[in-house]
This record gives sequence, C-alpha cells and structure tokens, in this order.
Amino acid sequence: MTDRSISALRTLRPDFDQKLFWFRDDLHQPYPISPMGMTTIQKHHPWGYHVAAEQTQLPPSKGAYVKIYMGRVYLGFTLIDDQKEVARRAKSFGKLLEYCKDHWNTYYRKYISEIVRNIRTLEIDKADSLSTSKLLEHLKKAEQMNRRAWEIHFILMYPADGLYLQFEAYCKELGLEEKDFVTLLKGFEGMPAKTDEELWKLAQLAAKTGLKELFAKTPADALIRTLARKREGKSWLKRFNAFLDVYGHRISAAHLDVLFPTWKEKPTPVLDTIKSYFQRMDDGWNFDEARGEVVRRRQEAIRAFETTLEREKKFDEKAMAEFRRFLNAAQQIYAYQEDHGFYIDQGCTAALHESLMACGRRLQKFGLLEKADEVFFLTFSELVEILGDLARDEKIGVYHHLALVPPLVRERQQDREAALASDAPLTIGTVPETMTDPIAVKVFGIIDDVLHPKGEKEVVERLEGFPGAPGLVEGPARVIMSFEDFPTLQAGEILVCPYTGTAWTPLFLKIAGVVTDTGGMLTHAAIAAREYGIAAVVGTWKATNSIRNGDIIRVDGDAGIVEVIKRAS
Repeated sequence: MTDRSISALRTLRPDFDQKLFWFRDDLHQPYPISPMGMTTIQKHHPWGYHVAAEQTQLPPSKGAYVKIYMGRVYLGFTLIDDQKEVARRAKSFGKLLEYCKDHWNTYYRKYISEIVRNIRTLEIDKADSLSTSKLLEHLKKAEQMNRRAWEIHFILMYPADGLYLQFEAYCKELGLEEKDFVTLLKGFEGMPAKTDEELWKLAQLAAKTGLKELFAKTPADALIRTLARKREGKSWLKRFNAFLDVYGHRISAAHLDVLFPTWKEKPTPVLDTIKSYFQRMDDGWNFDEARGEVVRRRQEAIRAFETTLEREKKFDEKAMAEFRRFLNAAQQIYAYQEDHGFYIDQGCTAALHESLMACGRRLQKFGLLEKADEVFFLTFSELVEILGDLARDEKIGVYHHLALVPPLVRERQQDREAALASDAPLTIGTVPETMTDPIAVKVFGIIDDVLHPKGEKEVVERLEGFPGAPGLVEGPARVIMSFEDFPTLQAGEILVCPYTGTAWTPLFLKIAGVVTDTGGMLTHAAIAAREYGIAAVVGTWKATNSIRNGDIIRVDGDAGIVEVIKRAS
C-alpha cells in the first residue's frame, strides 16, 4: 500500500515485473524515498536515461527504469537484444566519442551553462512573494528545470563513461591496470575541490581571528547566534554567508530525494565540519600541500609511465602523441565525474527543494501543513492540485483541503517510519548469471558476488571490494549511516558507510581511509579518496553490517581488502 500511495504508476510489482533485473539503488538512495522525491527526481531519473540513450545512441541499452518497492528505489536494467541495432548505435556513439576526445570541454560547458541558466531564471528567492497562481507556475517551471537537468546528466555521462572505458582498455593493452592508471587522472580542480578549499580557508580564518576556542565549546546549532554577538564573529559570519551563497545549495544527504535540507537552509553540518578541521591544523596538515602532493604524484606517474612506454613498448612519436591526446581526454572526463555533481545532482536538486519549500510555507500559512517541510510527503501532482484549487478560490480551497491534506501527511510519515525498518531485498526479477553492463560494474559495483550474495547481512572479519584508492592504513572505524552522524566523525578515523555523495566530500579532509557498502571504481567515494590521497575500498556490501564504531580495521586500497584487526570492547 505504501508504494502505490506514493506512485501507483511506478510501483514495482514482482509478480508482473519478473522480466527485468531489478536492483536496489543504495548508491543514490540508501533511505526510503519520499513521495515528492519519487514523483519528481526519481521520475526524471529514468526519463533522463531514455532521452540521453536515444540522443547519444548508447549501444547496449535504451536506459534503465526506476520503480519503488517497500518504500525503496529500484533500477530495472535493460539491454538491446538486436545485435544489428547495437551495431548501428555503436557507429553513431563512436563518432560522438571521437568528437568528445578533442572537444570535451566545449561539449560539457555547453550543457552545464544551460543548467546554470535554468536555475538562475527560476529566481527562487522571490518565490515567497508570488501570488498563489504565480507560485504554481514557478513550481511547474522548477519541476521542468529538474527534468531537463537529468536529461543533461546522462547526455554527459554516457560519452564520459564510454571514453573512460575506452581509456581503460587502451591502458590495459599497454600493461597498466585500472587501480594504477587512475593516478594519471587525478588532481584537477573542480567545484567539489573548490568547496573543500573554501571550507578550509574558513577554518583558517576562524583560527586566525581567535574564534577557535569559541567554536570548540559552542554546539553547532547555537554557533551562529553566539558568533553574531562578537565583532570578530560578525566578520567571520559575513564570509561564511558569502560561502553559502555560492556553495551552500546542496542537499545534506541522498541526492536523489528532495526531502533533506540544504547547507544554506540548515548549515549545522558545515559548521561541524569546520570545527573538526582544527584538529587537522594542530596535527600540521595543510590543504594546499596535500592537494599539491596529489598533483605531484600524478605528474610523476605520467613521466614514469611514458618512460616505460618508450623503453619497453618502443613508442614512436606518433604513438606517444596519441597516448597524450587520449590521456588529456580521460583527465577531463574523470574530473567531470565529480564536477557535474555540484551542478546537477546537488545544485538542481537543491533548487527544486527550495522551490518546494516555498510551496510548503504557503500551505503552512493556510493551515494545511503544520511545518513547511511536510510538503515532501505529498506527491507532485497532489501539490499542483492543491495550489491550483487555492489559486481558483483561496477560501474554498483551504476549507476543501483541510480534511484531505493533514491526515494524508500523517499516514505517509508513519509509512516512511515503517519503511525505514523494512528489509527490502537487494535484487528482484530475472537476476543474470553475470553482469555484462560495464556501467553497472563501474558505478554501482554490481559484480557476480552481489548478484548471487552469500549473505548480505553476514558479519565477517575480512571483506573484499574494489581497490578504490591506493594506500594501506590501520585505525579506528567510525560507522556513519547518514548526514546526521557527520559530527561524530573524528580526525584520523576510518569512515565506514553505505555510500558517499558530493555532500560528504568535506569529510575526506579529516579521515584516514574510507570503506563503503556500495559502488565501483567510478563511484564518488573512490574518486574523492584518490583526490585526497586516502586509502579506499568500495563495494564491499557488508561493511556497515560487519564493522562497529571503534573497531580497529586495516584498509588495503591496493588489494581491495578490509580486515577487522581488533574488535572494540
């Protein structure tokens, strides 16, 4: 009943949906999905798949489907069976890849500029001043903005991942495995790295102006009020608010649900992150030096590999020029993997969230909601209907919906609590013997052991996953299940979590290593760990079930192995 209440159209029906392979999308949405999230972003996600697969002529598939089951989000993987059609599409897709090899920045900037323009034209900060009829128009425009954003997301992702896979095959022919060649790609600045740099500068400014002790003894939720009473604090807050204006439009948790607040809306997680950086400063760690070391290692690795090619492979000048051409393209599309998340996964989700909050405040004003954020327990079509009735006749619209909206919200809140405790299966439908979709492997980490698990809930002392980022580290584990737990993470601990997204990136400035349940070599945790020189093992599928806070664990990012060395008492 919960699933159909949210979206009868997108309810997964195991008895009728057996034809496809359905996989629980813990990578993007490890929590039960809200009604509004399912009928906006999750509706747009598969639409974006399908539009982009047609536009780019992706060879193996026309895009996955998305449905809801037991309150959780599932991807339905599809493949094209007609090999003649696959060959036709491969020819067109190949032409796009060749273009993107030399013109990726032009291709990328064209679409990202459209994203930025679409968000700007919403003028979200003016939404509360609109009449109800104009607010309804604004809401529809925001929903269409988000829908277009997910089309663009996959229009960019398909050729980017296609080029990455080509480069992987190319490097393997030259004797370089994926865990080694990614070193040649890292260290390029994007918006996530700029975000972290600005956070570090804010921490430095707080220390320099004598605010460090105040930060340390004041709870984050009271920090802004306390700072506003001090002269140095007011100056710091001015800089902090300027940071939020640029970098604060990001969802604090899963980025495929609009339910969660943004940094700008509730900056407590950001303040907690800044507070935690003081320990790193005291330990002598420096952001600029650490980033510079990543660049140095990349340049060193490139020189060493080119020397090896010249010596062992007898590369001539033409072959070396082709290698450098391909390397340049791979570096650009690798940087895209994180950069686009700032604009699309985070920025467009935050924009839709903020527009919906304006609608929630309007319904709260009319007495239809107790709190504005209860709007996320309505579906998009329900919200359109309610605002439409209020615009038609405000007095009658309020009376009409007073008996309809509050009980529905209460019921759905209870449904979500029940879904949090449910044990939704990892796979449904026709599970293949082996996973042949390279994106499913690279991004989601779906390998044969995941398709045919030997016990997802089994507690083990040794875990295997993908070698996400090189390095060997031992230390205490900190299990973080959601953004609410961010403040508990201490400097030098090893982060153990279901997944990470771009909102988690600031944590990478203070951890010694990271282990995730989900994901492959192109997942956020692996890429972010490489950028900060942190050992990572991703896609273990049992980490948060097997490891507890305080356990001493060893993370081998070269071999993809995690071992529990000593259990916490």
